[in-house]
Amino acid sequence: MDRIVTALAYDKKVRVFIALSTNTVNEAIRLHKLNLMSAMALGRLLTATAIMSYMTQSESIAVQVSSEGPMKGVLAISDEKGKVKGYVTNNDYTTYGENITSLGQLLMPGKLMISRDFGLKEPYTGITRLITGEIAEDIARYYMDSEQTPTACALGTYFDDKGKLLSAGGYIIQVLPGTEDRILNEIEQRVSLTGNISKLIYDLETPENLLNFLFSDRNPEITGTHGIAFKCSCSKEKILDKLLTIDKEQLNEVAKQQSTIEAVCPYCNSHYHYHSKDILKIIE
Repeated sequence: MDRIVTALAYDKKVRVFIALSTNTVNEAIRLHKLNLMSAMALGRLLTATAIMSYMTQSESIAVQVSSEGPMKGVLAISDEKGKVKGYVTNNDYTTYGENITSLGQLLMPGKLMISRDFGLKEPYTGITRLITGEIAEDIARYYMDSEQTPTACALGTYFDDKGKLLSAGGYIIQVLPGTEDRILNEIEQRVSLTGNISKLIYDLETPENLLNFLFSDRNPEITGTHGIAFKCSCSKEKILDKLLTIDKEQLNEVAKQQSTIEAVCPYCNSHYHYHSKDILKIIE
């Protein structure tokens, strides 16, 4: 079962968030018909966003990579209960060649934007430049630059030789204010020795096992377990509301040219159809 385990270590001086998100990412792959690199990008971002939804008390969080590269961008959104959704802006970049081996090639240069909704008038938003385009390193840098919080982040998606996703997950680790430098240095050393995080998540199978692998000798204490899942809240009525925000003259022209209008939810790829005559009645 997909879930996030939250924990403390080093006598409650370090926060640990570990996710298993295989089913969640597989659902995104199915809905969006993602190719391998797009699955890696959206899978990592969905995992990170789900984790971050439990790191703050915000009602929702949106994590967006805007890119000048071939993929153009990736967006993931999570509510406070770990229900995530998202999409890749461009899932077809075959014209850019076949020698693409890293997400950085598809996403650099670009920016990372994290927006948290705390129920106030405006969400709190922070923006940083991408440093690698591999997403995990960029999120760690965001926390350091925007919130001055030393952070370790690792995100993985593990595929078989036929491109089928076998496992997905990751972790975010943060030291609390006042933590000694020796602890920070030790954590940096430990995470650097974990090797291929994608394979490690597959081999260890559960967040609890990964927690023990990292910190079994540093007093880990599990403080909670939370479910995560890919879930979109779209409906025919909500998509219609979005459709009606299109320029009225443009929408009127389209409605007069065809009997039905199709609209697609970008988050889950659901298709909705509306009779043009009904649209004309609304906008006239």
